[in-house]
Amino acid sequence: MLDPKLVSWTRTISSCIQSGHTELALLDVLRMYRSGMKPNEYGISLALKATRLAGESTMGKLLHGQAIKSGLDSNPFCSTSILNMYCKCCHFNDGLRLFDETAVKCEAFWNSLIDGYSRSWDANEPLWLFHKMLLSCTPPNCFTYTILLKSGSVNLDIGMLRFFHCRVIKINFEKNNFVGGALVDSYAKCGELADACRLFWGMGDRDHAIWCALLTGLHQNGESEYAFDVYLKFVSEGYKLDPFIFATMFHLCSDWGASKLGLQLHTSLLKSGYAIDSVIGSALIGMYASFGLTHDAYRSFLGTVEKNAVIYCMMILCFACDSDFFSAVNMMHEMKMLGMVLDRHTLVCMLRIFTCLDMLEEARMVHCCIIKTMDERDVIMGNNLIEMYSSFGSVDEAFKAFMMIEVHNEFSWTSLMCGYVESNRYTEAFELYQLMRTSDTVKPNKYTLVAALQASSGLSDMIHGKQIHCFAIKMGFCFHEFVEAALIGMYGKHGCLDEAYLIFLNMPEKDLVSMCNIISSHVEHGHGEKAIKIFLQSKGELSDMDESVCSSCLSACSSLAKIDMGRCLHGSCIKTGFESTLRIGGAIIDMYCKCGSIKDAIHFFGNMKERDVISYTAMICGYSQHGFGSNALQLFKEMEECGVKPDEVTFVGILSACSHLGLVKEGWKYFESITHYGLEKTMNHYACMVDILGRAGLVDKAENLINTASFSFKSPLWRTLLGACIKHGNVKYGDRVAKKLIRFESNNPSNYVMLSNLYASDALWDQSLLVKKKMKEEFILKIPGFSWIA
Repeated sequence: MLDPKLVSWTRTISSCIQSGHTELALLDVLRMYRSGMKPNEYGISLALKATRLAGESTMGKLLHGQAIKSGLDSNPFCSTSILNMYCKCCHFNDGLRLFDETAVKCEAFWNSLIDGYSRSWDANEPLWLFHKMLLSCTPPNCFTYTILLKSGSVNLDIGMLRFFHCRVIKINFEKNNFVGGALVDSYAKCGELADACRLFWGMGDRDHAIWCALLTGLHQNGESEYAFDVYLKFVSEGYKLDPFIFATMFHLCSDWGASKLGLQLHTSLLKSGYAIDSVIGSALIGMYASFGLTHDAYRSFLGTVEKNAVIYCMMILCFACDSDFFSAVNMMHEMKMLGMVLDRHTLVCMLRIFTCLDMLEEARMVHCCIIKTMDERDVIMGNNLIEMYSSFGSVDEAFKAFMMIEVHNEFSWTSLMCGYVESNRYTEAFELYQLMRTSDTVKPNKYTLVAALQASSGLSDMIHGKQIHCFAIKMGFCFHEFVEAALIGMYGKHGCLDEAYLIFLNMPEKDLVSMCNIISSHVEHGHGEKAIKIFLQSKGELSDMDESVCSSCLSACSSLAKIDMGRCLHGSCIKTGFESTLRIGGAIIDMYCKCGSIKDAIHFFGNMKERDVISYTAMICGYSQHGFGSNALQLFKEMEECGVKPDEVTFVGILSACSHLGLVKEGWKYFESITHYGLEKTMNHYACMVDILGRAGLVDKAENLINTASFSFKSPLWRTLLGACIKHGNVKYGDRVAKKLIRFESNNPSNYVMLSNLYASDALWDQSLLVKKKMKEEFILKIPGFSWIA
């Protein structure tokens, strides 16, 4: 337009505001002033509304100045808009000054100030203004009471709500749809559903807003079944669904699990022609997410007309619930590109997603977003950061997150303690527990005691574990199944099997964790027969078995060489489906190998569809133990070709195979390659290599290898070398090694026995008898051997 008139400018600004383009509306206001056109009271009111919506209070003050210059500030319509702008922008002092300076105050003027103060979370201010309004002889209208009722519901002030309800009845506003809807909504939000329903059914003419208010209130208070009855009444009376009713019903279907009704409602929404805005879109996504229909949720996301940050966050949470982590990450990157900010729930969700994906750097980036957009000192956010860093083993960073929290709760302390335990930093975990005990603000709960017991399991002194046990009894936590399982594990780790078994025996209900702890403790300390007995006695009390119990029982059979029992357990694993798991597969192979049935181990290994380092290692060690060294080396090559990385135990089996085959060069090659795989050489590796060299008669090289070993305690290596000297009859070398061993371990009878056998192998009977005489003189007794076979 060459020369737009005032009406054109006003309608253009109004259209921009209605479509949500407030910044464009403000730009048009500036262009209008620059063109020399001065707005009237309606134009200034629209401009003030745009500044209020955009939060541009400075420009609002400039418009106030223009209104004063043009003499429009005394106009009721214009002055109300100015006051509304000040109140909505939280400039209450400026608004109150304007209010006091205005001579004639209409109902809308009072309502604007009351509404502004009702948003300030001070319930007394709106009441004070209401009484002042009554004294000024300005009668409150329906909007006044609606604002005050809303203020009462926001502050959950039921007394204030009933006070204004009485006044509404007195002036006969109760049947007014506007006020009646506000009453129904306010009572529902305060949890007074009986009053809300009585008001609702007592109203003769109900509009969509009142129906929606009741349905929303019932949904928020968990009365989904009654809400469905109300919805059926709504439909039966011939009302048509509007977008707000659709959104509310989608939430109800989500809570109630009514998938068929939800699909029918979605179909009705599509037929009705309503555009899927952000409110309906988020409700649809939430509903489909609760049904586990992620694909339908994503289609609803794509069909949403205007996507905001809430919609994106809902979709990220939906992907996370379906374990589709990569789609969630892509959605987060799309949000970032659009300049959207992630809310609290989504940031917590992304922390857990990156933890599951083992992406520490990305999780740190989320931590940076938390620092920039919200307070990391908040206890909930801080707890999630502690849990995330602990999962990655970055306990020091978890400790920093812990120190940032202003007020710690039980979860804060327990999460950090668990992080220390998982990182094998047991001393620091127990010190944290002791520090928590001295705190006045928080006390340990049952989960804290579980973490403390796990920490004490890793300490050398059991006195701390007993102290925690006493504290658990004192606090009444000793009969909690988690605490009992942790107590069994703690006593079992320290070898106090009688105490552990007594706790297990007195458990009212035995669970899988406690069963696994008691069995594995007995197996670990060489009491396999007792472990099997406990399993047979207690399996009837369990409704189901798990992999851990089966694996521990198979280990017990391995230690006892009870192949029949092992076969029975193998059959149980086939029935339960555990046979196909890698953990049980490795335990079955190890059981058959140690029970002497290498054929069964080979057969089972050959039928495995998937293999890992444990199953390969069990089979390699089995070949080596049964004298099939060549097969062990061949399987190791196959393992490398399949891309399976060996561990320390794998190399023990390989070096043992080289020892049996007398392969010195190959043994050296494998021994040197241990570090190439990023592994450390252990005592077992050195012992195997000493055995290889000793069997080949290379005693000098074996001694040099022992001298280069970085271990402070080398007696097992010297004992291995002494065994090689006995085999080859190298008395001179063996005598020196044996005397060195006796010097290190003067009370170990096996050292004297081996020295005596060395002398006997070279017919040096006098010296052999002298060694035996010395054992008697020093009361060093050899424990006699025994056989399981009667």
